[in-house]
Amino acid sequence: MELSAVLGLLSQYGVLILLVITCLEAMNCPGMPAGIVLPAVGIYAANGGMSIFLAIVLTIIGGMTGTVILYLIGRAGGYRLLNWLNRRSEKLRKANERCSEFLQKHSFQKIFVGRILPVVRTLLPLPAGAFRVDPVSFMTASALGIACYNIVFVGAGYFLGYLFV
Repeated sequence: MELSAVLGLLSQYGVLILLVITCLEAMNCPGMPAGIVLPAVGIYAANGGMSIFLAIVLTIIGGMTGTVILYLIGRAGGYRLLNWLNRRSEKLRKANERCSEFLQKHSFQKIFVGRILPVVRTLLPLPAGAFRVDPVSFMTASALGIACYNIVFVGAGYFLGYLFV
């Protein structure tokens, strides 16, 4: 999705589309890259479309909605899939055990950092759900990580939109 397309959607549909776009971006949907979506929201805010505070809050709500959906998908079907894979291959079983241990030990810090890293941030909820990471810890760390990530990207768009538009 291009910057002009995101700005057009925001202008036409307002804040509701912002929740949809950021939810889809958090779910790693093709065509919804955070590197375009979030700065576009900042540019939109800089041009008077909404307050920067509202823009950041809405992107966090959209991101958390996508995160909850993926976590629940992982929680509902991931465990059965992992068991099936574990029966098929010793290598996969060992890899799954390492991944589970990785996510369980100091999970709050790892999830927080993971929610800031590109690519990892959108893939993390599925294995976290499948490996039954504590939901409260996962959601809290995710919300903080998403907030940090979104503040930087929306803020950068706001700054650039304020300077150049």
